[in-house]
Amino acid sequence: MPTLATYIHHLNPILVDIPGTPFAIRWYGLAYIGGFILGYLVLRWLAERKQFVLNQEKLQDYVTAICIFGVLAGGRLGEFFFYWLPENGWTGLMADPTWVFRVWEGGMASHGGILGAGLVSLWFAWKHKLSVIKLIDGIAIASPIGLFFGRVANFINGELYGRIADASNPIAMKFPMEIFELPAQLQVQAKVAVEHALGHSLPFQGFYDALCQACRENEAAREALGQFLNPRYPSQLFEALGEGLLLFAAGFTLRLLWRNAPDGTFAALFCLLYAAARIICECFKEPDAAVWHGITQGQLLSLIIAALGIMFTCIAIRNYKFQKNL
Repeated sequence: MPTLATYIHHLNPILVDIPGTPFAIRWYGLAYIGGFILGYLVLRWLAERKQFVLNQEKLQDYVTAICIFGVLAGGRLGEFFFYWLPENGWTGLMADPTWVFRVWEGGMASHGGILGAGLVSLWFAWKHKLSVIKLIDGIAIASPIGLFFGRVANFINGELYGRIADASNPIAMKFPMEIFELPAQLQVQAKVAVEHALGHSLPFQGFYDALCQACRENEAAREALGQFLNPRYPSQLFEALGEGLLLFAAGFTLRLLWRNAPDGTFAALFCLLYAAARIICECFKEPDAAVWHGITQGQLLSLIIAALGIMFTCIAIRNYKFQKNL
């Protein structure tokens, strides 16, 4: 059976460079824009059919608030507090105080985005005197679209890759970013091998960017680097499927089939299925934070989401009993 074990990731995270400027259009940014637009369209479609609590005008305000303060701010702060700060400490922040604001470089925690969206929903419901459960039910149906695009963007960036897989595994791949995890001696050997394949040296400053560019453009450079890389699971795609497509399909289908579903149903479904999908996918993903007794940071945070799912399940059951007694 042919395998992808020798495939070395060489997708370009930049779609278009803007000439004469340091700026570029990146797939990562487009993933967020696409997720916001499609999420808004789904909520508008539901609102037009009286399946979401907001009208057109308030829906635009709500989605804007969710995008800016929930997903972007919450995701970045989640990355900072859950992952970056424990690894780099406050001294790391003092050495690089602008890191928090450089969102175009990547680094967004989905758990932070989920919690941020929940807090924004609480504020929006209070401000407009709406049911927060109805709001969260709606965003629970639409948000997996953004999760899907975000994980696909992680794959395009070649980041957040999976654990080491057997070379005979038909879906195993190799990711150049792994070079940072190699011992210093192997890093030097890999650099020399790639330079030999290219026929010229690579710069020390910006070495990784130059290495990735060489691998994208030169097959011999990819093969040279691939000798030092391990075959790994493309866990980003597992998460895109589980946390994105399957979760959206479940929520959207249930919304269509159960028009009178009690409030809290879709929030519960999202939290429980997301937690289950993330915990399973983490078994194939290289941990990006400290592991506690075999449990990754992502799995621990997912247990919090699962607890929220149990809370929303209780709310949905209570509302279902109330509807039956009307």
